[in-house]
Amino acid sequence: MNMANRKEAGTDADPAEDFKLNSRDSVALKDLLQKRLSECGWRKDIEEMIRQTIQERGVANLTHDQLAAEIVPHARALVPEVIRNEMLMRVRAALEASLPPEKN
Repeated sequence: MNMANRKEAGTDADPAEDFKLNSRDSVALKDLLQKRLSECGWRKDIEEMIRQTIQERGVANLTHDQLAAEIVPHARALVPEVIRNEMLMRVRAALEASLPPEKN
C-alpha cells in the first residue's frame, strides 16, 4: 500500500514499518553496536555512571526502573556521532537488501 492509499484508507502508519530486519541481520547489528560501544569506552563510562548513581542514592533507595530512567537519556546522548552514523548506514543497507526487487 503506497502513501496515497494509506491516506485514503485512513491509515497513518509509517511506511518504514512495512519492512523489518530479519533476525540474523538484527543480531549482527546488535553485536556490532555492542562491539563499537565497548571499543570507544562508552560501555565503561556508562557502567561507571551506574555505579556512581547507586553509590550516591543507595541501592535500597533506587529501583531498576528509576536507575534506567536516570541513566538511559544520558547514555543515549553519549553515543559517539560516528557510531550513530555507522549504525544508521548499516541498518539502511540491511533494510534495502531485504526489499523485494522493483518491478519495471
